[in-house]
Amino acid sequence: MSTPARTRTARCSCGGFTAVARGEPKMVHLCSCHECQRRSGSAFTYASVFAENAVTVEGERRTFRAVRDQGRWIEFDFCPACGVSVIWRVEAYPGLIGIPVGCFADSDFPPPQRQFWASQQHRWFSPPPGVDIYETQPG
Repeated sequence: MSTPARTRTARCSCGGFTAVARGEPKMVHLCSCHECQRRSGSAFTYASVFAENAVTVEGERRTFRAVRDQGRWIEFDFCPACGVSVIWRVEAYPGLIGIPVGCFADSDFPPPQRQFWASQQHRWFSPPPGVDIYETQPG
């Protein structure tokens, strides 16, 4: 008999916008690009990526879309009440959906496997051991 897939619930600060992810993430990563620093208000983002069909989204949300350096879009869905981004999609990766790990509030969440945009990281920052480092972002 198989074990049911794990589910995790991500939510914004006020709880009005949620994303339920089934199964394990396809990838967990850090990003130190300047855009992620601005968007998060931190030195980097810590994000998970799931198959879009493994995520159920509920609640009111707004979308912000931006075009990045490579000419492709990235869009963030955020709660209109508290402003927290709960999911994001990237043109270059159709069928995948990103969820900031902090929105899960799960201290047992898997550690990052990769760090993107190490070339823009704060000088004091050192990723955890075993993380694959990319100076930019492939793809």
